[in-house]
Amino acid sequence: MLSTDDFDASFGSAPVAPCITVRIVRTEEQMSVLMQRFTAYVIEVNDFGRMKECSHRYSEFETLHKALMPFCPGLPAMPPKGADGTDSAVIAARKGELEKILRFLLASSEALMDKELNLWKFLEMGNPSVIVGRFVMVPRARPIVLKTMAKLNDDKYKDDVYRLGHSSVLDLLMEGLRETRRGGSSDSHWAVQSGGTSALCQLVAGALGTTQDARDRLLDLDVITALLGIVQTEESALDDARPALNVIVAREGERLPGIVSRFLMRGGVAQLLDLVQRPKCQEFVAKLLWLAWDASTRSAFAQPGGQGLKVLQTLLRSSTASCSLLGAVLLAGMVAGGEFQEPSHRAEALRLVTMTLERPEAAKEPTFAKTLCGGASSLVRLAAMLEDPDLAPLVLNLLCTAKPPANKLGQISGNLASLLKGSTGHSEQTRARAAELLLHIQGSGGSPTAAPVSQSMLSNGDVYSSGGYPGPGSAPRPQTQAAGSARSSINDLLERCEGIAAHEESMEAALRTQLEEGVAKGCQALEQHAMGVREVSAMSQHRLKELPALNFQSFERAMSEFKTAREALARDVKRAEGLHDTIERQLKDLQTARPSSVDPHLFKEKLLQAERLYAEVKSQREALASAEAEAREASSRSEASSSKLRSSGDAVKRYDSELQQLRTQRTQKETEAAQLRSKANMPGLMDMKQQAQENIERNLAEAKQLQVIGQRVQQGDPDYLRDGETREQKIAELTSKLAELKRQHQVLLQKQKEYDIDPVGLSDKASRLENEAAELDIRIHGLEDKLREVERTRAEASGESMRDSEDARIAKDRRSSLQARLSSMEQEVKVQLSSLQPMIQDQHSGWQRLLEKQKKLDDDQYNLVARLADSRRAAEEEARTRDNAAGAVQDLVQSLLGYASFLEQCSGDPLPVAYSAPSAAIPALAPAAPSPDPFQAETSPSCFAETSPSCFEEDFEQAAPAPTAAPAATPAPAPAAAPAPAPAPALAEPAAVAAPAAVPAAVPEAAVESTTMNDDDFDAFLKEDLTVSFGLEGREASDAGQAALAPPDDADTL
Repeated sequence: MLSTDDFDASFGSAPVAPCITVRIVRTEEQMSVLMQRFTAYVIEVNDFGRMKECSHRYSEFETLHKALMPFCPGLPAMPPKGADGTDSAVIAARKGELEKILRFLLASSEALMDKELNLWKFLEMGNPSVIVGRFVMVPRARPIVLKTMAKLNDDKYKDDVYRLGHSSVLDLLMEGLRETRRGGSSDSHWAVQSGGTSALCQLVAGALGTTQDARDRLLDLDVITALLGIVQTEESALDDARPALNVIVAREGERLPGIVSRFLMRGGVAQLLDLVQRPKCQEFVAKLLWLAWDASTRSAFAQPGGQGLKVLQTLLRSSTASCSLLGAVLLAGMVAGGEFQEPSHRAEALRLVTMTLERPEAAKEPTFAKTLCGGASSLVRLAAMLEDPDLAPLVLNLLCTAKPPANKLGQISGNLASLLKGSTGHSEQTRARAAELLLHIQGSGGSPTAAPVSQSMLSNGDVYSSGGYPGPGSAPRPQTQAAGSARSSINDLLERCEGIAAHEESMEAALRTQLEEGVAKGCQALEQHAMGVREVSAMSQHRLKELPALNFQSFERAMSEFKTAREALARDVKRAEGLHDTIERQLKDLQTARPSSVDPHLFKEKLLQAERLYAEVKSQREALASAEAEAREASSRSEASSSKLRSSGDAVKRYDSELQQLRTQRTQKETEAAQLRSKANMPGLMDMKQQAQENIERNLAEAKQLQVIGQRVQQGDPDYLRDGETREQKIAELTSKLAELKRQHQVLLQKQKEYDIDPVGLSDKASRLENEAAELDIRIHGLEDKLREVERTRAEASGESMRDSEDARIAKDRRSSLQARLSSMEQEVKVQLSSLQPMIQDQHSGWQRLLEKQKKLDDDQYNLVARLADSRRAAEEEARTRDNAAGAVQDLVQSLLGYASFLEQCSGDPLPVAYSAPSAAIPALAPAAPSPDPFQAETSPSCFAETSPSCFEEDFEQAAPAPTAAPAATPAPAPAAAPAPAPAPALAEPAAVAAPAAVPAAVPEAAVESTTMNDDDFDAFLKEDLTVSFGLEGREASDAGQAALAPPDDADTL
């Protein structure tokens, strides 16, 4: 099986198809403003698949050529200028040359990247063509224009976005996706840049929306795998990749399941399994699968223990409730489609679906309803699940919670109506849910009586639903075609009347069954709670008497001031002690502190070693400076010798050149003199002159004769015409003979001119040339002597130059050696300083830290004095508030003794009604237990779920402060159970809620009468838990119980 990496590699080296081509298709003769004719060359431009034409004259081509010539080396030359621009031969020659120039410019990156846009303006191409053209044809421009090109998706460029669908652009976009998916392994790639992923995904989305061919090509290149691979690499890229995938979903429609199926077969299941592990991607994966959840897609998920089922399992366990619901719907589709052959597998899948869909509260979100019923094929799948008796109640429960638009549900109203007709296998609960949905459709103006539809209606292009997944031998059900204005016709109204009575009767029966069931459950719950209501009512009549007045404010105020003073004293003392300990510890640290952990002897040794190394470096630098001076001097001598040698060599070359010229002139003069003497002594010269003159005269006579014959032929004389010969043929023959005679005449004149010579003059000229050759020979001998002298000088200069060059080389070698040694020593010094610098910095930082500690120690000494003063003031304040609290306690004790007597009287009253069993009162406060049907729990809530707890909360508040001991004349009540630390929904026996625990059995009389306390008694009182001693613990517990039993703020939602 071809892996994803192999698949990517197979397209990595695909050649980029040309996106812009030019061709000169014809020429047109046009007229300029000055009424002058010129030839215009019509250029056909292929702009990413769309053809257009533009025309230019020769001068405009020439202007373009001059503008781009400096930037384009190798640019072909313009055709020659100066010929007739309207001549057909010239036009044909220019046409080929101009087209060659345009093609060269289109292949030149410099011409395409020209800032003045000369070529683009010449071809009349706008900015979109420039940006996309540079992206395709100039690789170095791709990182620059990538983000700009993404703007083609704007509405104002809707006529230019087609360029993104060209094959060359598609291949490059896929290359960018593959590189981004690899995580930017090559930093030099054009797609690896800030914001590059977003721009790339926008371009892919635009390309997918251009044409069907572009989408097919991208899908063949597995664009879905590439986009999801980017999300795998960077989870935040999901928002970038989502628009591109949405285009596929929106444009492909019925082809989407097949596309997703091919993606899954190419290894997409593993990709989805990786993505679904990320909470941000789970909802996206669930929506994608639901939109394409046909048999071909489901088959990839049906293997037991395979990756597909792991994807669904992860969706079911998602923390996002809507995602978990979609996962359950997907699994339900597999159950309805018969994907699980083993009964145990089907039962397990059905159990998981039931666990999730029993509580579909998240389906109330509008986005979930839109996803669930958004597409026509989605309704088909939901309708198929209604045929399964196990899935029907769960799916109907989901739809009742989601409440999709009535016009959507109306498309499966026929399937819902069929459930009301007593279909075998469906429960009353299923029929009740179907009736509820039909009621929702009818109440919103939909049609609840449409005929059920089948899977085969997918091929008709209608909006439909299905009564089941297709299988072998399945046949389509009849469907009533009704849409738009036809639905309001009389015939449609009459058709709806058929069977309407039975339909309404079935729906009413189902709804009545549901209502009666809810009423029965409500009555049963009411009967269970009636006993508790009567008990609390009787108890409240005896116990809710007017309470005696208690004033806790002065006591609480005094105690609050006392506690605040104690806390302030403890805080100030603790601060003073802590600051004293800190100062003591800092002093000990400073006594033994060192600036750093470095050994001082080692530190000093390293410093001395660094100084020694620097001294050696300084010595080497002086030696290097001396060597450099010697090298410069030797180099100067070598350059002088070389200059002298070059001068000698130039002189030798000059003399050689001059000798060569003189020898050539001497040879030429000698040869010319010999030729002149030979010509002057030519035998029979006069006879040849006479013969040439005769030939010329004879040629002229023949020409005159031909002229006469031509004149006679033009006059129409037939004597000069042969049989069957026309006058035009004769004139052509005479013209040809006359041209031949003219040529012969020119040859004869040339010969005559050659023979017209003077022998004496030629001999004199030959003598002069021989004398000049002799003079040149003398000059040649003189130059040869000078040349030998210069060669000797050059040989001496060459030896001197070699010696000086060797000296310069030796000096340079010595300088290089010293320089290398100096570099080595400098590097060693740098290493020493690099290792020493942290020690120095550490040493300096240590001294700074020690100084800072010493300064902080001084500040802490001053702060300690201030802390001691604060502690003394806090002690005085604590003594004052302690006296005030003692008086407040005495006053409160007197008031509480009178209050305890009142509570003792209330707790002794018997209850008018007794419980039959303590467990019978438990459901009265607890929320109603969830019934197997989630809709039943919603339609029949407990009548006392919000009102019952308040009565018992008040009972807790009143009973809490009651004392456990009574005066001697009153018999003690039954032992009281201590209230629980946390409230519980169940209620204990009323008699057991009389008083809190941990209250003293009796208050000594002396404590009541006395108005003063000694110090020991007061200290013991301060250590006592007042919440227990004075009954405040019971009241706090009662308050907590009331808060727990009160209904929540969102009690109207599940």
